[in-house]
Amino acid sequence: MRERIQRHFWAPAYDRLARLYDAVDWFTGNTTHRLRKRALRYLPPSGSRLLEIGFGSGRLHLELAERYAMAGLDRAPGMVCLTKRRLAAHGRRSSLCVGSAYALPWPDGHFDVVLSTFAFSAFPDAGRALDEMVRVIRPGGKVIIVDAGEAADGNLFARLLARLWELFGDYMRDEVVLMEARGLAIEREEYGPGRCVHVVVGTRPA
Repeated sequence: MRERIQRHFWAPAYDRLARLYDAVDWFTGNTTHRLRKRALRYLPPSGSRLLEIGFGSGRLHLELAERYAMAGLDRAPGMVCLTKRRLAAHGRRSSLCVGSAYALPWPDGHFDVVLSTFAFSAFPDAGRALDEMVRVIRPGGKVIIVDAGEAADGNLFARLLARLWELFGDYMRDEVVLMEARGLAIEREEYGPGRCVHVVVGTRPA
């Protein structure tokens, strides 16, 4: 059911409404963008090679392109076009492509970091997507995922929000379990209202 919702409603809406994406976030006080930026504290030094999966309208991608050798993949052509224009307007560069998180078009060990913010919960096959993320990071590299979900303390607000996300077609998961199954060392931080957002960092053994 959730996969049908994703395929027939959210995927086309996400693509066609690319230009309105930032306006919606502005209307909510830039909440999504501020929550995304928590990932910045876990990033490596400037100049590292960073892949962002599901970069959306490219606001965070633009900021990252000021410091990192960037690449990005998104399933929506509209978002890729918007982000290319945003980067060009600021004289920034990134290798962007339309594609699937299940088949990343880069060789093994190519990146220092793979980052995905509020996108991983939209992947029906989380294991397959994570396998690809791990494949393209070097030994000692990181996979960083920011997403919504239930809080460790089980508070009602976070539980209700997680159920709402599921009604909209997303998949609430424990990324820690998935990363540990692939041999990654884990850091996890909860934050936001009711600690309903988390960042999970998985480091590949050197």
